[in-house]
Formats: sequence, structure tokens, C-alpha cells
Amino acid sequence: MHVSSSSSNIRPAISCLPSVGEPKPPMIYDGSKVTRLAVMGGSYGNVPALTACIEHARSIGCDGLAFIGDATGCCGHSDETIALIREHFQYLVAGNYEQKAAANEEDCGCNYTNDEDNHYGGIAHVWAMKSLSDENRKWLGIWPDLAHLETRAGRILLCHGSPAQTNEFLYESELDDTRLNHWLDQHEAVGFVCGHSGFTWTRELGKRFAGNCGVCGKPDHDHDAAVHYASIDLTTPTPVANIERVEYDHLAWADQLDAEGVDDVFTIPVRNGVWTCGLLSMPATERVLRPRPNGWLRNVLKASV
Repeated sequence: MHVSSSSSNIRPAISCLPSVGEPKPPMIYDGSKVTRLAVMGGSYGNVPALTACIEHARSIGCDGLAFIGDATGCCGHSDETIALIREHFQYLVAGNYEQKAAANEEDCGCNYTNDEDNHYGGIAHVWAMKSLSDENRKWLGIWPDLAHLETRAGRILLCHGSPAQTNEFLYESELDDTRLNHWLDQHEAVGFVCGHSGFTWTRELGKRFAGNCGVCGKPDHDHDAAVHYASIDLTTPTPVANIERVEYDHLAWADQLDAEGVDDVFTIPVRNGVWTCGLLSMPATERVLRPRPNGWLRNVLKASV
């Protein structure tokens, strides 16, 4: 899929701080014919999981697919993953992995606060670069940092971490409705979808919404090996992000990655849905290993008051 860099498709003024390099203005995408949108991110080179999510999206009637960053990562298989994205996704936003790959830098730019998490993030990125061609690396460099998808339901804002910063983590336990509404006002949007943290959430904001689509290459630390993405029905007066759960043959994939020499710190979560790294940089409330249905954390926080 080609990403246009024509000046007619670029909106000036508002920008998102990337993990490296200079900010780019938001890309404008025409989604006027889309009736149901799928938003995915964080495939991390997990080819069968991404394939399963694409097939699932098509099966529920998604006629527009957006990928919001971190295509490559700990699983390797970077060129295979990029080939799927080129074929199936009309709308693209760069994550920190794309930005760092384009800059040919070896750290992941994940913005972890813990040294161990940063260490393993770097290992994942270096591994991903081994299977990424120069042609694809350069292509990742033209992905926008932020996008405005103009739909029949209004503007959908697409970002990787937050609308302000590519590698900012928006955790449910730290959500601020005032800040979410500010971003929607700033971008004149009816909703926005982010990723990066790996944990799904949705938040209704009057007739608007915000949501995290989770990641389609890794489970969300709940003892369930399934992966996730978000779908949005654009035919309703008030669009809402729904979280979709997708199963795939995770055990066969984990066996293949083990045989290819991938560190088991990355294959253990694929097998059993339990994270082994990335946890120490997140709020303590969210490190808990437990099922994560929509709204679970808000209910926990209310009960503790």
C-alpha cells in the first residue's frame, strides 16, 4: 500500500513528537467510503497473528484497515510482515519501531522507564532489523507520525502512543478525560485510537470516544494467548471503538520462533499470555495478571475508593 506524501494530503500546524527526527504534520486520509474500520498495531513480526487479525476484520465486514505502528519487533520476520501491511492496509501511522528503523538506530525508542525493559526492547529491535530490507526500511520512513482519517461519521484521529508523542504510554489507570477531550478538540475529531502500551481500553466521551486497540502480535498479560485489535462502526450516529479478540495457532508459532533462536523472554508470552518484560515500566495497578474485559480497571479503582 502506497503512502502519499503530497502536500494536498498533509495538514499543517499540529504535530506529534516522534521518537527520533523532526515532527511531521498529520497526514489526511480519505475514509469517506469506509463503513467499518479496523485499527491494528504492534504486530512485532508475528506473521500468523497479523494474518488472523486481517482475516477476522474482513469476516466482520471491515472495509478499511489502519495500522498504527510497531509492525516489526521481537519475532523477526520483518519483510514478511511489511508485505502484509503493504497489501492490506490503506491507512498508516508510524510507531517508534518504524521511526527508529528508518533512522537506522539500534534502540527501540520505546520510552520505558526501567533499564531492564529498555534492554529487552533494544534486543527486539536489533533482531527485527536483521530481517528488514533497505527498501522497506526507507519506506517506513515516509509513514506519518499522526493521521486524520476523514470518514462519514467525522474525523478519526490515529496515533501510535498519544496524539502528542509517538512513544507516550496512555495507560487506562492514568487516563485523564480532560486531556482526552483536549486532543479531540484540538484535532476537531469525533474519536481517536492509539496503541503502544499493549493494553486495550475504550472510553466514551459524550458523543465522542477514545480507545487503545491493543496489539495484534502479543497477548495482553491475562493468561490468554489471543491478540487484539479495534473495530469501529462508522454507520452509527456516534461511532464507538470495539475491541476484537482473535485466536491463532500460537503454540506452533512459538515453536517456530524457538527453533529460529528467538529469546524465550519473547516466546513465553506467545505461549501462555503472560508478559516477561515491559511490566516494570508501567503503573503497578496494571502489572496485575488477570482478565482484562473493557472497563475492568475503572471498576477496580472505584472499588478501592
